[in-house]
Amino acid sequence: MKRLIAIFLCVVFAVCAFNCKKKKSTAVNTAYCTTCNTTLVSYKMDTDSVCYYLPTAFTPNGDGINDVFYLLYNNLVVDSSTLTIWDMSGDEVFTGNIGTRWDGYNMSGVKCAAGNYPVHVNLRTNKGATFNTCACVTILQYSGNCIKTNGVTYYFPDQLNIDSGFIYTTNDVLCP
Repeated sequence: MKRLIAIFLCVVFAVCAFNCKKKKSTAVNTAYCTTCNTTLVSYKMDTDSVCYYLPTAFTPNGDGINDVFYLLYNNLVVDSSTLTIWDMSGDEVFTGNIGTRWDGYNMSGVKCAAGNYPVHVNLRTNKGATFNTCACVTILQYSGNCIKTNGVTYYFPDQLNIDSGFIYTTNDVLCP
C-alpha cells in the first residue's frame, strides 16, 4: 500500500511540476532571422503598387518620440500580414499583424533591454502576392541627454514618409 501511495504521489508531483512550470513562448525563430545589422529594409512600388519601410531603431522611453516600432506601408492586407520579433536568444518577444505597434515590451509585459532584435515580416498584397523578409530593429536608450549611436546611422519611425521613404531628421537627440 505504501508503494502504491508513493507511486501515486510521484505521478501527482510530476504532473504538477510539468503543468505548473512558467509558460514560455513555444514559438521558435523558424524564419532564420538571427543576425542584425542596421541595413534599411524598404520596398518601393512593385507591380501591385506596394511600398513599405521598416525603421532600424526606436527609443521606447515614454517621451512621445519614437516610442513604438512599426511598419509603414500601403496596399497590403493588414490581417494577413505579420510582424514577428525575437530577442538575440531566439525567444519571441512580439508578434502581431502589421497594423500593430511594438512598444518594446515582451509578451509577458517585461520591458526589453537595449539591443538588437531580429524581425521577420510576412506581407500579403491586395492582389494576393506575398513577401517575406528579415530585418533588425535596435532599441536605443538615452545616455545623459542624447542617444549614443557610436557612429551608426539609424532610421527612426519619425523620419518616415510613405511617399518618399526616410526624409525627415529625427526628433530624438543623437550624439556620436
